[in-house]
Amino acid sequence: MNGKTNHRRNARTLKTLSLLYLGLIAISLLFVHSESYEPAVSYVLLYFAVSVGIVTAVALLLLPTQQYTNGFASGAYALFAAFLAMMVFFSGGVSSELYVLYFPLLLASALHGNWRITLVALISTLFTYFLAVTPDIMNEGAATGEATLALFRLAVFALTGVFVLVTARNSVGAAADSEDYSYETDEDGSMLREQVEAELAARKGVPIAVMLVDPGRKVEDVELLLERVRARIGDPVLLGEGACFGIVLSGMDDRGVESAARRALAAASSLGAEETRAGAAIYPRDARSANDLLVAAGQALEAAFEIESPSAIVLAGRGTPRSEARYRAAR
Repeated sequence: MNGKTNHRRNARTLKTLSLLYLGLIAISLLFVHSESYEPAVSYVLLYFAVSVGIVTAVALLLLPTQQYTNGFASGAYALFAAFLAMMVFFSGGVSSELYVLYFPLLLASALHGNWRITLVALISTLFTYFLAVTPDIMNEGAATGEATLALFRLAVFALTGVFVLVTARNSVGAAADSEDYSYETDEDGSMLREQVEAELAARKGVPIAVMLVDPGRKVEDVELLLERVRARIGDPVLLGEGACFGIVLSGMDDRGVESAARRALAAASSLGAEETRAGAAIYPRDARSANDLLVAAGQALEAAFEIESPSAIVLAGRGTPRSEARYRAAR
């Protein structure tokens, strides 16, 4: 699951960046053909560089998600930087105004949550831009002051890259926590029962709720759903029945448990789930042992399926001597 999550993030960022560059390439070509563009342009070679960039962007859009490892992402940034250097060189070198195309490359690298990718993007940007402007600096830089302009832009790239690098490094801890967290399938319910027992032992006298969620059979990405539930509600335990999962909640009353259930169902619905259901039971009102609490939550989940509604939440209760469940249809 950790690798898949990382690959998804890399793929999402690079594919978005590819779409952005396809648009920027088109705008750049219109710009260099306008009368206001002053530097000399080698149009044939520029179009060759553009074709390389377009092929690269389209290839990144078509590649499968599992291809987007951290190493592959780093290589993609180096390739983009080389392509941009060719565009800068063939559209005027130091005088080229297409140097601004490097900034999306630097900023996007922070979205991977991996400072090494950002470092590769920064080094590639500085190195390739330096190569693109070196011929102009060597030929006429001393007379025209183009060396000063090139150094200024390199300094701006460096400062931007350092800022992005610090941002990426600060977010690495949170990203690592997300990547290191794994969701094991609890085939027999023992893992969830152990969590309940641990909470009962650690929080004596505090209400402990067990919430069981069935997001239906059409959820697009179960792992992404579990990540969202973990971020918004608590640590889910994936059960051995389709996409069902359980969560142990502490210190919540009916309103708090129902609110958590609604957030879980909303997360499932956002990923294409249909016929979402949730059932919950609270200690000590509904049961006084871990096993009984799980049974009560399971019965509440079964009762939720008896409600004719796109989604429903059932909270077990002791409102009557017969201990009937209270039905609540989720809006």
